Amino acid sequence: MKNTYNLGLLRRRILEALPRQPNEAGTRALEAFLALPGASAWRPERLWLKELSYVFDIGLPFALIGENPSVKLHSLWVGEAIRFGEAPPRDLWSEIHAAALLSQWGADVRLIADARTAAHGLEIRLPGGEALDVEVTRSDAAPLSLPHTRPFVTAIDVKMHPDHRDQVDAALKAGFAGSPQLSGVLLFEPRFWIGIEQKEWVHSAHVNAQANVPIDGWLLGNADGHRHALRIPLLI
Repeated sequence: MKNTYNLGLLRRRILEALPRQPNEAGTRALEAFLALPGASAWRPERLWLKELSYVFDIGLPFALIGENPSVKLHSLWVGEAIRFGEAPPRDLWSEIHAAALLSQWGADVRLIADARTAAHGLEIRLPGGEALDVEVTRSDAAPLSLPHTRPFVTAIDVKMHPDHRDQVDAALKAGFAGSPQLSGVLLFEPRFWIGIEQKEWVHSAHVNAQANVPIDGWLLGNADGHRHALRIPLLI
């Protein structure tokens, strides 16, 4: 249960600690952080740069996902971490970042979660109603070997090994011909370093022209194979 009094105090402390007022994106990120379960229990002794950055690190992805009922269980799991000012579980957090980017680009995102098993996943719905799985993994983790019963997109968080981006990108693109169920590949690197001026993602993507279910490039942030940066300023 949220403690609205504690949330009000925390909001005021954060705003007073910032060097400038948050802009619209920063305000949405702050409010998204405060809306998470566990935020009212986070009581840092001081709000210095690291703590302020943490607020935006956590809040901005949820702000981009927006009012999406399917994010409820993911919010609860992340809320358990922020009660203690900790980073969310890495696999779960990569999934949230992928969902945030896809939402920002206009995709109809659905987060899949099972409260009994703590299993989680992601899918997108195309304008025509087709559902695609989004297989989210990390460049420092073992590749997923999930059976695919329907078309899918692979999204790879390369934050831990950004130097592997080109090799991974080339290998996946080369495999398109033999993987007609693979509709596209997205590589993304959250550059959420300690700071409050802005957050950014570096991303690149390809769509598979030979896929059983082809998708438009806009769905993966202008998937033209080139590297792009999505930068979001947070302060006025």
